[in-house]
Order: sequence, then C-alpha cells, then structure tokens
Amino acid sequence: MLAAAAAAKNAACGSPGDETGDEGSSDGSGTSVTTSGSTGDTPTTGESTTGEIELPSDPFTLGTASGDPLPDSVILWTRLAPTPLEPGGGMPPEVVVVEWEVATDDAFTDIVTSGTADADPTFAHSVHVDVGGLEPDSWYWYRFKIGSYTSAPGRTRTTPARDAKPEKLRFASACCQSYTEGYPAAYIHMAEEDLDLVVFLGDYIYENAATGPIRSHGSPVVFDLEGYRARYALYKSQPELQAMHARCPWVFLWDDHEVDNDYAGDLAGEGEPDFLLRRAAAYQAFYEHMPLRLPPPTGPDYKIYGTLHWGDLATFWLVDTRQYRDDQICGGEPGGACPEWPTYDGTLLGDEQETWLQDGMRDSDAIWKVIANQVVFSTVNFGGTFINFDQWDGYPVARQRLLDFIAGEALENVVILSGDLHVGGVGDIGAIAEDEESPVVAAEIVTTSISSSSIDDAEAIGGLVAGLKRIRHFNAVSRGYVSNELTREQWAIRCFTIDGADTPTSPGAVEIELFIDAGVPGIRPE
Repeated sequence: MLAAAAAAKNAACGSPGDETGDEGSSDGSGTSVTTSGSTGDTPTTGESTTGEIELPSDPFTLGTASGDPLPDSVILWTRLAPTPLEPGGGMPPEVVVVEWEVATDDAFTDIVTSGTADADPTFAHSVHVDVGGLEPDSWYWYRFKIGSYTSAPGRTRTTPARDAKPEKLRFASACCQSYTEGYPAAYIHMAEEDLDLVVFLGDYIYENAATGPIRSHGSPVVFDLEGYRARYALYKSQPELQAMHARCPWVFLWDDHEVDNDYAGDLAGEGEPDFLLRRAAAYQAFYEHMPLRLPPPTGPDYKIYGTLHWGDLATFWLVDTRQYRDDQICGGEPGGACPEWPTYDGTLLGDEQETWLQDGMRDSDAIWKVIANQVVFSTVNFGGTFINFDQWDGYPVARQRLLDFIAGEALENVVILSGDLHVGGVGDIGAIAEDEESPVVAAEIVTTSISSSSIDDAEAIGGLVAGLKRIRHFNAVSRGYVSNELTREQWAIRCFTIDGADTPTSPGAVEIELFIDAGVPGIRPE
C-alpha cells in the first residue's frame, strides 16, 4: 500500500514460523526438534559440564522468550551471557547444563514439567527447549536456572486445538526497532494489553554502523558471526523488549537488516564478495537469539517460512520475501519505471514457497486467512511514476499472480500484514493491482516501526498517499504497533501510536480503530 512512502527512504527497513500439520508436530517448512516435555533440545557438539559451574555474574542478561506455539507445546529460549557484548558472552568455551521449569502459576507452586537443556558455545550458549505435553489453549509460566542464578519468569501459552472453534484471538504486529533511532517505548504499552501473541514482521536488529540520532551501535557494520551476536545482544539488553517477550509467545519473520539492507536472495544490497558467508553468519545468529521451532542452520540457506493455526479462527502464513527473491529491477533505487518494469516476472517468494502458500490457502478452512510478510503489498506507484522497487510494487507480475489466485479461488477474509516502511496504514486490495475500480479481494494492514525513524518528507508523502482511493488510513510520522482482535464475526484493527521514541518512555494511545467484517472483503466503510 505505502510503497511510494518508502521511495524517499533509501535505507528502508526493507526486512518464520513452522509448517504445522497434526497437533503437536512439525511437518512442513521447518523440522522440529522433538522432546517429551522433560528434556532440552538445543543441538550440542561436545560433552556437557555436569558439575557446578562458576559464572562471573547473572547469565540471564538477555532475558527469556517463548515462541512458535502449538496446541501441546511451545519453544522456550534463553542465552547465557554474563557479559553479552564481549566475544563468547563471558561464558566458558564448553557445553553447560541449564535447568528449566514450566508451571501453571507465576509462583511455580504447580510445576507441570521440567528438565535440563545443554547450552553449547557453538550456538552462543543459547537454549531452545521444545516443551511438549501441554494442554491446548492454556497459559503457563516458565523459567531457567543455572547454579545459583534463576531467570525472571516468563509467561507463555499454547494455541487452541486444530479442530477447536475459538471465539477470539488478540495479537500485536510489530517491526523495525532501530536501536540508534529511538527507544522501544511502544513495548511498554503493548505489555499492558492482554495479548495472546506477537507477530514480528522483520528488522529486529540493524546491521549498520549508525551513531545516532538517539543512541549508537558502538561498532562497525556487521559482517561476521561475532558481530551479529553482539548486535543481537545489544538489542536484547533493552528492558522494554525483554518485558514484552516475557508477556506472551512471539512468531518471527526476518527482513533485510537482520543481514544487509535491501539484499535480494544471494545478492548483497550494494554488492560484496563472499556475501553468502555473511548471510550464513547472520542466519545462525538469528537462530541463536529467537525461540524458533527449527534446527540451527548449517550454511547460508535457512527455510523459516511456515504456518500458525489458531483453531479454525485464523491461519497465518508467515512468508520469507528476502531469501528467495530475484534482484530489484530498474537499478533498485526508488524512482520512475524503467521499460522492463511492467512485465518484470521476478519473484519475491520463489517457486517452492509460492506453491506452498497457494496450496495452504486453497485447502484452509480457517475463517481468517492471514499472509504475514515483510514488505508492502498494495499498489502505490502513481501509475509507475514513483516506485519503491524493494516492495511488491517492484514485482508486478508476481503480485498479480497471487491476486489472480485469491480471486480465482474466491478466498474469503484474506488479510495481509506488512511492515518495513516506518509508516502505518490500512487499505483495500483490488483483484487487479493497477485498477482502482477492480473488486476488493483482501485488506492490508501496514504496521509502523517500533523505533525506526520516519521517512524523509513524511508529511508531503502522506498527503499524496492519503489521496489514493484504496487507502483508508495513513500515518507517516508516528511510531507504534497494531493491536488486532479477531472474532468469528469481525477483525478489529487498532493502530496504537506513541508521542515519540526519543525517550525511554512516551505517552501513547489508539490513533484509529477500523474493522473488517467476516465475509465482506476489505475494510468496513466508516
């Protein structure tokens, strides 16, 4: 929708999930590491240290997190790092054993399962525990222990059973949390909501060497594994982010800045030798710092796309528009169309992922069919006069192919989640991308950034975009997130914005509330 807005922003926050089949299993795009609910499952490469280990200080400096929930399991995460910004995180170069517990209460008087997991230096002493044997649609508390140290407790939950008919789902969508351009104050407000889930749409970290305007990365552009580890540690050291991770499970997409700005497949944003070595390092660091239902990557390829089911109420297809895409056309810089653009048949998803997406949507019995992706889908190219080639606007044939599929299958209640551009917006999507009069077949919700700065000339761009027929809401200047409440009858969209990200705390409020009615494509008229 808002691709033109980002055209003025050359360093746009350009950016997983697991394909779940039967309840409690992983059978598609990712391979789950299975446990019985009493053992850890971080892969190890050496012998564990079973005796008492002496640590210089609290190793839980990066907090804890949970993610990729299923009806009977959830992934728990932590990384041991007494001094997280130093190489090795201040841990000894050996495998150590971490205890974990899951309870029904925050006092841990009713522990339902517990076990141990190995924290391996090969993976930065990160821990990924697949806790099985849990009840569907249920809340739990979890914590980790090592030696005399105990982590702060986290709160997590399972999804409803696949054949369940839930009445409601509340989730937040968020993206683009530049450390140097602002504080993640929006998370303070998000943590006050009663959310079931967070869907993160990419740019969890930024790889650049920025030194302001608010804070500094304090290190050069990141190219290697230690550099990416330190950058994740810097971001995860923020208490606001840690607190939100402790509130509920998250699911994740990456975008470009987890690796390199505007990269496309195996091509760096600005070209560089050995880019795939850099991508391999970045993907490993991503695994090490996220609660993923996936084994660690073994090179520069890492299949993270997948689905999340919420009973029959909603299915999310979390897609990867970075790893498999063709290069941006017309030189890649925002501007007018080149002769090749109208018929450019480059892909954003790749053939395999596109087939997987269409097969899943065609077979779905979910009321709400949600495509969670990184970049803006809607048409905002002003007739080809001003195009951001990094968005779906830059891949016109691939976009129209997906629209033809949605219209041809007569799919109902299709909603696309997007981020990337540091702007917020809501709009309708027509069956023919370049025809504003074509029938509405879907809606798009674009989430503004948590802390990343506004685009250049935001007010002028806002005036242009707000005048487009399909756009129902647009805000190019505010930071925040979107709070979504789904029922069997409607989808409530609440765009939450804060006054500013230049201080650790900031007032905030719901800027606008819009609705989608089940069975009626697009945004409800006001």
